Amino acid sequence: MMMTQQIVQLADCYSKYEGMAVSTLSMRLFCDSRKIDNLRVGKDLLTKRFEAAVRFFDENWPIDLEWPSDIPRPSVAIEDKAPAA
Repeated sequence: MMMTQQIVQLADCYSKYEGMAVSTLSMRLFCDSRKIDNLRVGKDLLTKRFEAAVRFFDENWPIDLEWPSDIPRPSVAIEDKAPAA
């Protein structure tokens, strides 16, 4: 349930910032305009699709929009593991 809540939270934040309908974002992420709304009401999401969605948000997140602090960001985790030059 935590994974689906994270996707819904990221989708709400991202779509609001971009002025995009959640259904449009859902179509871009999942080729299904109702998938995010289905997640919102308790439907499930395969791990592979979750990871792809988080990767999309991580790669396309607006620079001036703060990433939600309660959701781990993949690129930050990779940077934390990288050896110092």
